[in-house]
Amino acid sequence: MKVEPVNMRRIRQIDSALPPVRPAERERESSRRPARGLSNPANERRRTAESASAWLAAAGRARDSAGRLADPSLWTRRGVRSSDPEAIAGVAKDGATLAAWRVEIMRTARAQRNRGFELAMHGASVIEPGRHAFRLTRAGKTYELAVEIEAGDTNAAALARLAGAINGAEAGVRAVRREVRRLRLVWLELSGAAPGARGAFELADEDGSAVSASGIGTVTAAAEDAVFRVNGGPDQAAPVNETYLDHGLVRIAWRASASGAYDLAVGYDADAIAAEVRAAVGELDAMAGIHRASAGSLQPELLRVLDAAMATDAADRLGIARAGDGWTLDEGRLRAAVRDEPEASRLAIAGSDGWAAGVIRTMERFLALPAEALIHPAVRDAGTYAPDSSGGTLMQPATPASGWYFDSLYY
Repeated sequence: MKVEPVNMRRIRQIDSALPPVRPAERERESSRRPARGLSNPANERRRTAESASAWLAAAGRARDSAGRLADPSLWTRRGVRSSDPEAIAGVAKDGATLAAWRVEIMRTARAQRNRGFELAMHGASVIEPGRHAFRLTRAGKTYELAVEIEAGDTNAAALARLAGAINGAEAGVRAVRREVRRLRLVWLELSGAAPGARGAFELADEDGSAVSASGIGTVTAAAEDAVFRVNGGPDQAAPVNETYLDHGLVRIAWRASASGAYDLAVGYDADAIAAEVRAAVGELDAMAGIHRASAGSLQPELLRVLDAAMATDAADRLGIARAGDGWTLDEGRLRAAVRDEPEASRLAIAGSDGWAAGVIRTMERFLALPAEALIHPAVRDAGTYAPDSSGGTLMQPATPASGWYFDSLYY
């Protein structure tokens, strides 16, 4: 029998560029590799591509969100804080001066009130039957009014007619019929629509007795302007319970029950700032979640760099803290910092060396990384990510970065 010679040749390594692994390091290296099991390599490639794509998309969103924190327009917005928000409050326009104000309320503005006689509800009308003409004067303008009382009208019916005549004039005075059914009493109450001296009014009979018989000309509360002081200055008067400060940029209003001294402060809009910081922290926390969900296919160093951007002295001062494997915001702490140290908080958030600037730099660093830098070394070493001689493409960003090309497939 003829024996054919056997040709022996050395098998070339898959990637000669990879450094040899020394036996002493092999065990340590394997412990750092993610567990791959017996899963389908195509599924592994898809998961790796999707994780990398999601990471970069989240980095772009986080960069944009942090950019809004550094936007100067956020820091021109204003909020007004009050020592007693139930009694006095205010609003401020963008760019109002950051300042403290002390407002002392000596008297609040109030509208005039008149009260008619209490009459027997079902008794015969004290206003005689017939046509009654009377005038109502308010704010320098006189209204000529009239009411027709029918024979047999009760006091309740006559007062209802009188109230209708007053309200129908739309003169800035409202008439309401009041009654106590248990006592069978009825009367009219009149009130000025506007508080302060400008809302004062007067009623008088011209032909008849509608005003005098019903008693609606009796003033029970005179119209008065508000009297107040600002920062210990002279007394000021206003026809309404409000005033403007800082050349009209700040409006302060108080309840009719307000009395005494109140402290107000115009500062940065803590609500707007908290909303933007919350959004930025949420995007960064989502990135940590993407890394966890990648099942080890992303480079561990990415998470360490992210943590370094998050865990700064500024973040701690602003209430940004770790929560489990992610990050959260203590809004109470952030609002207190913005309230008590407004300028220091602005610099900590939006300064050139502040938290937002650090996040932006980190996100831009992520977005500028070559694709292979996002992948765990063990995934690359295992051959899940590698160019091949058949022309397969390296994993690289699509344009725009909405997906990935990986081994000639688009994800």
